[in-house]
Amino acid sequence: MSGSDKTNGDKKGEERTRFGTFGGVFTPSILTILGVIMFMRASFVLGNAGLLAAVAILIIAKGITFTTALSLSAIGTNMQVRGGGAYFLISRVLGPEFGGAIGIALYFALALSVPFYILGFTEALLLSFPQLAPYALLISFATAGLLLVIAFVGADWAIKTQFFIMAILALAILAFMAGAAVRFSGATFMENLGPAYSENPSGGTYSFWLIFAIYFPAVTGIDAGVNMSGDLEDPAKSLPKGTLAAVGVGFLVYLVQAILSAGAFSRADMIAQPYAILKDNALFGAGFLVAAGVFA
Repeated sequence: MSGSDKTNGDKKGEERTRFGTFGGVFTPSILTILGVIMFMRASFVLGNAGLLAAVAILIIAKGITFTTALSLSAIGTNMQVRGGGAYFLISRVLGPEFGGAIGIALYFALALSVPFYILGFTEALLLSFPQLAPYALLISFATAGLLLVIAFVGADWAIKTQFFIMAILALAILAFMAGAAVRFSGATFMENLGPAYSENPSGGTYSFWLIFAIYFPAVTGIDAGVNMSGDLEDPAKSLPKGTLAAVGVGFLVYLVQAILSAGAFSRADMIAQPYAILKDNALFGAGFLVAAGVFA
């Protein structure tokens, strides 16, 4: 390739839509962190572990992701970051062999995570509309098709869609947190401080580390912004700021949720119906916002 051809190619690449810290890193990261587990499993974890152990689980889990975010930030600020996301960073630090091996694993992990997200969406939809149960498979396939179209159209349209989704998610969080704040009781709060592990499906009893394993996926997703590295205006600046901001905001949201839920809901309800208590007790009866947040 001649020098002029390479220059023209670089210019064409630079003409693509580029995103800043908020749209390109923070938004996709926080949407992945504040996922379906916040609605479906966070209260279950709190009901079993109690507030003190639940906060300990949150701190340990966030400590792991925070350390990972610091590592990504250190790598991203010490080199010229281009497209390729985590693969690019790893291959430049550990070599292409490690980068390729880990990149393939990340590819399959992301590919396999999509069906799980779709199943979570379908499950939440059926909880709100039980009459749609016979069409569960069709709903899942239709959702997968819609996601394929969004991904095919390009990152620009996907980011615009994410802004809309984040607005819905923010309203859902405000609705169930405000509802929990109104119901807050000091007596209930004290009752929910300690652990009271329930029986698990295998016949045993849940433990701290089993509950930790259930909860940990709630804090993952910080690589969503890293995967946008090729579409960022200034990756070296946006990656650390956006990723660390997403980790911090996610920590605060989960912490406030745990504190408010501990004072608002009984342990039995949090274990038996973790999603329903958030939806049914949303402020001003706005359970539809909580349902919309799960769908988002």
